[in-house]
Amino acid sequence: MGGICSHDGAAIAAAELRFREDLWRSAPKDAVEEAEVRHRRFGPILATVFGDLPDAILMNLVQGAAEPGATEDGHLAAAVEWVRSREVDYFVSVAKDRPGTKAAESWLESRGYERGPLVRRFVHPGTQAAAPGSSSVEVAKLGSLETEGMSHILGEAIGLSSLATILVLGLPAREGWHCYRASLGGQEVACGAMLVLGKVALIGLDATLPEARGHGCQTALITRRLVDARAEGCDTVVAEVCDAPSASPDAARNLERLGFEEIAGSTTWRRPRGIG
Repeated sequence: MGGICSHDGAAIAAAELRFREDLWRSAPKDAVEEAEVRHRRFGPILATVFGDLPDAILMNLVQGAAEPGATEDGHLAAAVEWVRSREVDYFVSVAKDRPGTKAAESWLESRGYERGPLVRRFVHPGTQAAAPGSSSVEVAKLGSLETEGMSHILGEAIGLSSLATILVLGLPAREGWHCYRASLGGQEVACGAMLVLGKVALIGLDATLPEARGHGCQTALITRRLVDARAEGCDTVVAEVCDAPSASPDAARNLERLGFEEIAGSTTWRRPRGIG
């Protein structure tokens, strides 16, 4: 962490919560009812559950636990109780650079929670010009009725349930959202998204079909989003990489090659199975 990129931790935290909250808000109404897709705010905390995917732990998350007052004012306890009542496996995410980090970690440790995968975070100065991407990769922005291919790629590339991909269907119609596809030889093979909130752009939902890897698709998608973030007036672009076995080992290297710098990440916490 060289400290080259300055950043506003509070603004990044707000963008991270909005990113996930919008995913849950975009779910079709029938899915909300039938698949138990739920989200709820507890002070600065956002809790999300996907009832029909109780074992998909990344779909069931308590986020914002390190924000000011989250632990002291009882919001973390209330959020955890609500998620537990839905009978799903879940993570609690604790950012390492926020005012309430120590309080949240102490609360979780005292109740038997164990550290899980680290979510690494990277920042890029949005005002810096981006290098051109691969000329063989065509990147296009998706309209509100064009995310079917994106949902397919997410499902195939990262093992996301086809049921879970309903969360991306309405994203391009939401304020501040930009969704993209990358094509090779006319075939849609990779995707990514970006949320612009004020001066911060948060990029995510990156995936490439296995047979298309190694052709610069993600580099092209990231480059396009850097260009668009700059056009939107952003001074910070944030990307996250989950340090888990399913994560691509090239993801962090791609970001660093394009000028991103790693900052403090977030630790996920999980209650051991069998403990109520």
